[in-house]
Amino acid sequence: MMVMGVNILVGGLVVTVITVGQVPLFPFMFSQPMNSSAVVGLVLTLVGFCLLCAGFLLVVHYDRERSWYLGEIEKSTKIKNRKITVRTAHDILGELVENRKKD
Repeated sequence: MMVMGVNILVGGLVVTVITVGQVPLFPFMFSQPMNSSAVVGLVLTLVGFCLLCAGFLLVVHYDRERSWYLGEIEKSTKIKNRKITVRTAHDILGELVENRKKD
């Protein structure tokens, strides 16, 4: 969404600058008659800016949601939360050596 917003914003600015020669500002926009290409440039610029802002908001939202999910996954995979004990090969071999020494 951000990439599409940037493309439309830049396209609107380019259309506005090429066709009008200068960027029309809002107070002076209604004092002059506007041709159709100037209106298209203005609409593209406004839509591009809105899409860019929405893209930034969605990036922040989904990043926060992803960090929450990753935190929950990390909590669930910690060894101390498991009810079974994890024995390493070193521990098993140590027990076998102790059992051999006792026999």
